[in-house]
Amino acid sequence: MAHRPTWPMVRGPAWSRLGMTFQLLMLFRGLLLAMALVLMPASRLDPGFALAVAALAAETALAAAAWRTVLPWLRRRPVLCCLDGLPAYWVLAEGGVYGEFFPLTVMTSGIAGVLYPWRRALPVCAVQVVLCLLAMASEPAHGTGTLLGLPAFYPLTACAGAMLRRLLAQYAAAEEERRRIETAVAAAAERTRLAREMHDSLAKTLQGMVMSAAALPVWIRKSPDRAERDARHLVSALETATREARGLIADLREEAYGLPLPLAVRRVAVEWSRSSRVAARTDLAEAAGAMDAPTVVRHEVVAVLKEALTNVERHACADRVEVRLRCAAGRLELTVRDDGAGFAPPPDGAVHLLAREGHYGLVGMAERARRVGGALTVDSAPGEGTTVTMTLPWPYGSADPDAWTSWTAADDLAVAAGPSPVRERQ
Repeated sequence: MAHRPTWPMVRGPAWSRLGMTFQLLMLFRGLLLAMALVLMPASRLDPGFALAVAALAAETALAAAAWRTVLPWLRRRPVLCCLDGLPAYWVLAEGGVYGEFFPLTVMTSGIAGVLYPWRRALPVCAVQVVLCLLAMASEPAHGTGTLLGLPAFYPLTACAGAMLRRLLAQYAAAEEERRRIETAVAAAAERTRLAREMHDSLAKTLQGMVMSAAALPVWIRKSPDRAERDARHLVSALETATREARGLIADLREEAYGLPLPLAVRRVAVEWSRSSRVAARTDLAEAAGAMDAPTVVRHEVVAVLKEALTNVERHACADRVEVRLRCAAGRLELTVRDDGAGFAPPPDGAVHLLAREGHYGLVGMAERARRVGGALTVDSAPGEGTTVTMTLPWPYGSADPDAWTSWTAADDLAVAAGPSPVRERQ
């Protein structure tokens, strides 16, 4: 049986949508109140009536402004919604049931329909019907039709509120289903990535070890020196396979892959700075648009960043590293720049030629960039440091900069929780 969400259980985005609906109803009631005041002749606005209108207006404005505090109380205690009918009754008693102010009083029943199931919304409607009949009793009768018709608007408005609540609940359920499907797709993509990683690295290493081990008995008989050399190569390959297996396990445990891309870049850079004791500076001023990066893009960018920083630690002898993530003009750009030893890159950006000199990490980074439709460039010179840039097209649009600000603030707290031998400069 499918689960049907109810408002007392919702939080997060669904709670925000409920809050916005509540605010909209309050603002609509305020608009009806203002229109009624404009249409009412000034001669009818005596002090008692003015005080009643002011009380209802103040309550409406307060509820709309402080909805985060008011709404939880209303949902837990329907009697408070019944009390909301008292200012409306006061307005009806002072200004007349058959005037311009009657329509705004039905908003209380509409709010009850949005917030509560029928067993809780009906008492609110009943209270409003009783108050309306009391107000009508003090005025000349306008016929049986009016006597029965006006109170009927309260349960009808509650029905409209209940339909709105049902639509919002269905939308929340659809959002939850969408998130579930996205999670399943991301899990499938992760399994595919791990299979590809094992094929490209660990499986090939193991295959080479099998071939070397199979030939080893032959070389032991024919050429002991060659057998000794191959045995050393086999030990080295075993160490490489162990390192690759540990890397795959570390990827499974790496939390950065599940974070928004700018936050993942910052965390990887800060954690690397701590472990390597090389000062790292992150420039994320133009990274807000990368908040909603797809899983596969996020993983490849983070993997390229980790490999680039590993190369800096092993080969560059650098004192400082700058990591920049930029998302603008329809492209995403990751730049890792160090002030280390540098080297002479191959001409015309032929990164694949670096494999001849043992720079397999850069070759793997270029392959990762191509997997997501991007490219990798390397700019370096002996003694002048190295700049590695990964660029890929970005058709995913932009994110809310305020959301990025809140995420980076949370990450600052997480980073500050641990000891840091090298302080990152932001």
